[in-house]
Amino acid sequence: MNVLLACATAALAALGLAFAWRRERRLLRRRALLAEILDLADALERELLECRARLREVTALAAAALSPAEQVSARATLAAEPQVQEALRDLLAHRLWLKQNAARASDTELLAARDALAATRDTLARQLERLANVRADVEQTRAALAAQASETSH
Repeated sequence: MNVLLACATAALAALGLAFAWRRERRLLRRRALLAEILDLADALERELLECRARLREVTALAAAALSPAEQVSARATLAAEPQVQEALRDLLAHRLWLKQNAARASDTELLAARDALAATRDTLARQLERLANVRADVEQTRAALAAQASETSH
């Protein structure tokens, strides 16, 4: 009888340990997911601020280097600053949601938030690449105009 009781106690203890271990693993995964979301949000914020700075830089460069007709085209390409501001506001809203709901959010909701941030970063990377191309075009046009002006003055 004592052996049976000892075996039952050991089985219950093992079951309790297994449950605690599984719960701890789940909590660790959740903490890692939350840390990943926060890291993605931080990276996205840095990239959005970089994008805004580049937009302003290229706009100023275009204003100084291009003819009025070319400036209109460049400004149309570079008119994305309101979108960047909107993205920064959305990011702030996501951070607030996370602060208020992280404890009770489902894993599915957290995974969706992580995936949305990652997708936004991918889209922004393509936008930054296009912006770099616009900058290169503006600089090329500026150099050509400078060379043309130099030839005309000689």
